Amino acid sequence: MEEINQQANPENQDNKNIEEKPKKKSWFKRNVGATIVMIIMLIAIIYLGINLMVKQKQHKEEITDINAKNAALVDSLKKDNFTWLTKVFTWTVRSEMLRENLEQVKLYSQELIKYQYVDNIKVVDPSGRVIFSTDMKDQNVITEWSNIQKLAVMQQNNKTIIASPILGNDMILGAVVIEYKN
Repeated sequence: MEEINQQANPENQDNKNIEEKPKKKSWFKRNVGATIVMIIMLIAIIYLGINLMVKQKQHKEEITDINAKNAALVDSLKKDNFTWLTKVFTWTVRSEMLRENLEQVKLYSQELIKYQYVDNIKVVDPSGRVIFSTDMKDQNVITEWSNIQKLAVMQQNNKTIIASPILGNDMILGAVVIEYKN
């Protein structure tokens, strides 16, 4: 009778077959430990990636700061070196002017102008007239450097201009003005 019942009711048979088949679990449910490890690794990779980007940004900022400080230090050292060079050259010009030997001043100026940073050298008399310049268009031109009492440093048109008075025994003999390229 069961056979008849089963034959008469084929739907029951399908239900039993369906119930008898075990349901397949997904991979994640079967491997819970591996799933947790993968999630932890994913979080760690994301954290390390973000941390790396932050460190790189900080590193770039530090490099920029260091480069700015170094550039400022180099500029300061250049300015100091230019100042010392101007002072020494002024002492040389002073000694030659006291001997009234302007030809030697011209020779010194021609040698100094070969230095890569020196752009122009002027020797100014006390009245403000340029008595010697490595740039011929400045010869005999009146300048504002005649009344200089102490070393002066100016920045102008991407140049550093340093002027130093030439002091005699009891009077000012003139001034030396040197223009340096930056």
